[in-house]
Amino acid sequence: MALYELAKETIFKGQLTLWESHTITVIVTATFATITAHFIRARTNSLNQELQEAHSQAADVIDNMLDGVIMIDKEGVIVKFNPAAEKIFQQSSMNAVGKHFKVLLDKSYANEFLDRIQNFANGHDSPAFNNSKSEVVGVRANGEKFPMDLISSSMIIGGQLMFLGMVRDTSDSKKAEEEIERLRQVEKKIHESLKNEVTIAGAIQMNMIPKGENLYPEHTRIQAHGFTRPAKEMGGDFFDAFSIDSDHIALAIGDVSGKGVPAALFMMKIMTLLRSNITKATELMESLRIVNNALCQNNDSNMFVTLFIGILNVHTGELQYINAGHDAPLTANNNQEFTPLPGPRNMILGIHEVNSYNIGSTTLNTGDTLLLYTDGVTEAESIEGQLYSINRVSRLLSNSQMTSKEIVNKLLTDIDLHCQSTTQSDDITLLAIQYH
Repeated sequence: MALYELAKETIFKGQLTLWESHTITVIVTATFATITAHFIRARTNSLNQELQEAHSQAADVIDNMLDGVIMIDKEGVIVKFNPAAEKIFQQSSMNAVGKHFKVLLDKSYANEFLDRIQNFANGHDSPAFNNSKSEVVGVRANGEKFPMDLISSSMIIGGQLMFLGMVRDTSDSKKAEEEIERLRQVEKKIHESLKNEVTIAGAIQMNMIPKGENLYPEHTRIQAHGFTRPAKEMGGDFFDAFSIDSDHIALAIGDVSGKGVPAALFMMKIMTLLRSNITKATELMESLRIVNNALCQNNDSNMFVTLFIGILNVHTGELQYINAGHDAPLTANNNQEFTPLPGPRNMILGIHEVNSYNIGSTTLNTGDTLLLYTDGVTEAESIEGQLYSINRVSRLLSNSQMTSKEIVNKLLTDIDLHCQSTTQSDDITLLAIQYH
């Protein structure tokens, strides 16, 4: 107003009478008020239109939501019920609006929410309605109860306290969860059953391996001890020790390709074939040829085995043997120095049918020790990834005065010391034979 008076004095230079000055002031003020009122009305109309559009858009969003939307007043009366809610509760919006929300919830949940609403509306201490999620039980129009998720919040609309609830029918997901849990229990029972069966099968497999500290009780000149430890419940390593007649014994060690149940089944087949065919001391080559050809038949899984098998004359010490792709045994006199047993090597068993094998021959003297092993011994890894190695075996056992059992036990202890906490990755099998 001060600026206006200054401008008036500048323009008219104080020549106006009091009445003229007052008249000009009235006209200017009225004109300014009229213009201001016009702009205010225009802005108000624009805001009202924007508000109506916002309400319309919000209503469209609510109506098109996949989740049910229910709006109630502070008394709990339903004022908004979108199409998704109609589908969930199986009743129309026309039928639901005006009713109390308690008809939509199981009694225990309805009373709980009613108390919360009343306490909140009256300003009492109550958990805030701020998108809080609850798992509740809903009630359809036909009285059917069903599980649902409820997200509730409070808001002020048109100066009135309102409560908004978003609901989702979880019947299908609950059924899916129940079915998943049922299948999980079935899977658990099947797993336990399979584990039990594998344990039994493992026990049957281990029962095929010779046991005891005296593997040849009828031959006092032979002292032998063996041990096998599968990497899994069942393994593919094996050793065998049995008498052929009063003068000859058979000794064998093998390593089947793979691990677990398939290797164990193949291993038991091999042991059965060996015992049923290695029956004569003079027919080792022919007997092993029959075993190999039998393994090649119907071998669709292409499994194979490395094998060392020998026949020892317990009176003369003569040892006839065939090495089919297996690690060469170690031999030493009086445990002085363990060195690999020389001799011809042959193809592994189970891959190709063959007509003949190259046989090796040596003579054991009194005090000689023969150590048969699988690669699970020499390839046992330490934490740093270092292999146990055949050289370590030789250094450990050479120049010692140990029995066959002590040799096996000492070697196993040292392997465990080497590996420490490293998980056993391959089957470990040993067979020590001493000739006296």
